[in-house]
Amino acid sequence: MKKQRPSWKRTRRFVWLCVVVGLLWVSILQYRMANVPDNASAAGEVGIILGSSLKDNIATPSLQERLDGGIKLFKDGKIKHIIVSGGLDRTEFQLTEAEGMRNYLLEHGIADNVIMMEQEATSTYENLLFSQRFMLQQKWNSAVLITHRYHMLRAMEMAEFLNYRQVEAYPVDSKAVNNSWNLIRETLAHVKWKLDKLRMALGS
Repeated sequence: MKKQRPSWKRTRRFVWLCVVVGLLWVSILQYRMANVPDNASAAGEVGIILGSSLKDNIATPSLQERLDGGIKLFKDGKIKHIIVSGGLDRTEFQLTEAEGMRNYLLEHGIADNVIMMEQEATSTYENLLFSQRFMLQQKWNSAVLITHRYHMLRAMEMAEFLNYRQVEAYPVDSKAVNNSWNLIRETLAHVKWKLDKLRMALGS
C-alpha cells in the first residue's frame, strides 16, 4: 500500500505554483505596460488628458508631458477639443488638477473655448467615466486618450469597460519620473482595477 504524501508537501507545491504564476503574470503585465505602441496617427473629436497631482497649484513636469502631448495633437489638427480631467487632489490645494492643466494649456497657446474641465474625478476610472459624460453631452463619438505609456494599458481597459465608442491611445514617455517605480506602482493599481472590474461585473 502506497504511503500518502504529507498534505504539507502538497500545500507547499501549490503555494510555489501560485508564486511562479503570479510572477509570470506580473512580468507579462509590466512588459505590456512598458510597450504600449506609439500611435502617431491618433485622431478624434476630443483629446482626454488624464490628470495627476499639481505642485504649488502648477502642473508638475510629469503632468506637463501629458499636456504637451495634447498640445501637439491639437496643433497638428488631430483633435478639435480637449478635456482636462482631474479633481481636487488634496483638500489644502487651491486648484483642481483640471484647473492647473487648463492654465498650462492657456499659457501654451490653446484657446479657452477649446478646453473643457472635468473637475470631479479622483481616480483614473472616474477620469474616464466623467469625461465620457461630457462627450455624450457634446455628442462627440471619438476620443484620444493622452497619458503616460505605463498608465495607458489600464486606461484603455477602463475605456473599453465603459463602452467608449471610438477611442485611440496616444502614450507619452516620461523623462521627469522614475519609470521603474511607476511600473511597480501601476502594477498594484492594475491588480486593484481587475478586482474592481470583477466586483462591478458581479454587481456588488
